[in-house]
Amino acid sequence: MTEAPTASRRRKLTPERERELLQVTAELVGEVGYDRVTMASVAQRAKCSTATLYRQWESKPRLVMSAWKALTDEGKRDLSQIDTGSLRGDLMGAAQYLVVDDPVRDTFTSVPAAIVQDRSLMEVVREILIHPILRDLSQLLDRAVDRGEIAAGNPVIGLADQVLLGPWLAQTILHGTPATQELMESVVDLVLLPALVAQPATA
Repeated sequence: MTEAPTASRRRKLTPERERELLQVTAELVGEVGYDRVTMASVAQRAKCSTATLYRQWESKPRLVMSAWKALTDEGKRDLSQIDTGSLRGDLMGAAQYLVVDDPVRDTFTSVPAAIVQDRSLMEVVREILIHPILRDLSQLLDRAVDRGEIAAGNPVIGLADQVLLGPWLAQTILHGTPATQELMESVVDLVLLPALVAQPATA
């Protein structure tokens, strides 16, 4: 009974105003870093109340990550739209999706370090950024199973997200540089695709 009023209040923000608040959030994160941004500082610059921000986004982690996703997604094809009709084509599309230039990546450079220290931020990152990728990748593999390109019982299906996303994440952590399209395509052709289409060993 208490959720309906909240939903109603959230609808009062126009798309233009919502984007403006997210843009202000991104600007502040870029200027002072994630740790120093507060809901009050965003509200002050955006000329709104902190109550407005809390009603719409509930917390600073959710506000910041919503800003990152919204600004990153502008003009970018969603992973769920990739459907080439073949497993390799879809996996290559997913690999390319992961390394498409992020126009606001430099704005949020302080966020990865904060994730290590802030469990609530990590949970929101998983929810807003990672889980949609995992969902879309799972659907991609399901289509390949339906087409007969992958055996339904292939255990690599359950590991595919780690095989594909592991190098994407590790490149930044281990080497301090973002993953390249060449790297991700090599992961697909040399590691993930052969494992997915391998025939099960027979006794």
